[in-house]
Amino acid sequence: MIYKKPFYTIFMLLPLTFTCFSAALAQEKRSFKPLKTADGYYQHPQVKELYLQMKVSANKLTQVKEWDGKELVLDQQSDTSFSDPKGGYNLSFLKNSHHEVSALKVGQELWTKVPDYTPEKMPALTNTEVSTMLDQKAEQLVAALNSNSLETLTNFVNANFSAALKSSTQDKFLFRAKNAFRATGGVKFHKRLYFNARAFFGEYQYASEDLNNELEFSLKLDQDGKIKLFNNRVVYSQDPIKKVSNAEALVADLDQTVKRLAQKGVFSGAVLLAKGDRILYESASGSAIKADGIKNTLTTKFNLGSMNKMFTAVGIMQLVEQGKINLNDPVSKFLDSTWLPATLADQIKVSHLLNHSAGVGDFFTEKFLESPVALFRALDGYKPYVKLSKLEFEPGTSWTYSNSGMLLLGAIIEKVSGQNYFDYVQENIYKPAGMEASALRTFGGKEPGLANPDGGTKTQQAVGYLPKIDGSYEVVSNSAFTTGSPAGGGYSTVEDLHKFGVALLSEKLLTDSSKSKMFKDELGKSYGYGFQLSGSAAKQVVGHAGGAPGVNAVTYIFPDSEYVIVVLSNYDRGATELGEYLLNQVKSIVK
Repeated sequence: MIYKKPFYTIFMLLPLTFTCFSAALAQEKRSFKPLKTADGYYQHPQVKELYLQMKVSANKLTQVKEWDGKELVLDQQSDTSFSDPKGGYNLSFLKNSHHEVSALKVGQELWTKVPDYTPEKMPALTNTEVSTMLDQKAEQLVAALNSNSLETLTNFVNANFSAALKSSTQDKFLFRAKNAFRATGGVKFHKRLYFNARAFFGEYQYASEDLNNELEFSLKLDQDGKIKLFNNRVVYSQDPIKKVSNAEALVADLDQTVKRLAQKGVFSGAVLLAKGDRILYESASGSAIKADGIKNTLTTKFNLGSMNKMFTAVGIMQLVEQGKINLNDPVSKFLDSTWLPATLADQIKVSHLLNHSAGVGDFFTEKFLESPVALFRALDGYKPYVKLSKLEFEPGTSWTYSNSGMLLLGAIIEKVSGQNYFDYVQENIYKPAGMEASALRTFGGKEPGLANPDGGTKTQQAVGYLPKIDGSYEVVSNSAFTTGSPAGGGYSTVEDLHKFGVALLSEKLLTDSSKSKMFKDELGKSYGYGFQLSGSAAKQVVGHAGGAPGVNAVTYIFPDSEYVIVVLSNYDRGATELGEYLLNQVKSIVK
């Protein structure tokens, strides 16, 4: 733009002059004092084998992870702080009384400067020689892991771990190795993720032989070729490793997968895959009660863990449809101060409880877990454990998974319906869905195999087990013979949960309008009203998982294609990996 009058030209130039002056001033402010005493090595507060090397030059800091050789250049932000220009990583130096740098703070970790530390002198080998050493060690480790033998794993540790690593982490390694086998069913080489010959360090990815996950682990060798550092994790593959083209191929692959996992002792439980009301596949394997030699069957009742949250949410939405509850109603409208102080209950809406944004925390505290289970046969028994003096955050402003919130919803159902919560769910959800084998209360009291409370035939409830590293199992007795709650702990079968999915997809339980509200991710937390959400808008998946010691269960429902997946297990984390595999397989064939 051209201005004819000189006055306007001068006026428009003033802000530019001021901006240039400000930039120069800002540049001058960024000339920080150099940290002359920052150079050196810093030791991790817990893992004493980990060191960070720091090298300061002008306003730049080069951080080197001594264990893997990875470097990161940071920009100085103040006299003592630096940050990654790409964002997300910051650190600051701390000084002692002599104004010398003595420590480094990264997040909540305080790394101590060790002036006399000298890195281990490694043998002069070529990149190829180091690579071969690491690859061979990785193969030996995986062979020991795939054996699922405590003796073989122990022998591997004794032959290949450094003395320091063996003394500090042998039991932890054995535990993690056995868990990795349980999660994957055994693995095979996929690819090497990272290699640094100078650091004698490598990262590997091995794919599951049976499922859709991968074992990632890292190895660092010492000067004698022993494993000095080891770390591992199981990750899910975003792209199914075993791909199928149609439902028939999926069922065939699923059948073989379940049989292999059961044979390896990885899975104990029941599996069902259906499309609408048509069951495509179902099977049961493993033992319901090992001591009595009772096998799992399709009629075995499993503890559902947190799956009950779906039933509680459906119950609330039914009462909303009847005009007895409004989602914006405050909790104080229904519950008195014996549950929550009025000052807190006034702030919380029913919708906040449904999507875990109420800030009411979790009643699963140490005090609760030490209490007799007989206290919780009625919801009133939970009052001392749910009641709190303050909220974790202002309702609606944050998100925290909350069992207490679901318990309060159960109490609201009782208040509004005039029915006991357990009776309400039985009559308004289980009965219309045809779920005759389901209950929130235990079927048999204190012992397995007792008669049904209604005088029916004997039932079979699976006892929960925690697999131990020596191949034995720890019995979790309260996994099968306790009363459930609005937050979790009911009992059902794979076929009954399929019936629930079918009823939910129809309008037997709720209208489509209510379901659209229930399946909406309002907070971006992959959670709606009592349902976990995943997938895309075109391929949405709803359902819930449940887990506790000796309890693991997943239900996935595809509202559009009407696929229903149910996996129930009486092994700790026994259903999660198989459920994830099956979920991804179904996603791959849904058009």
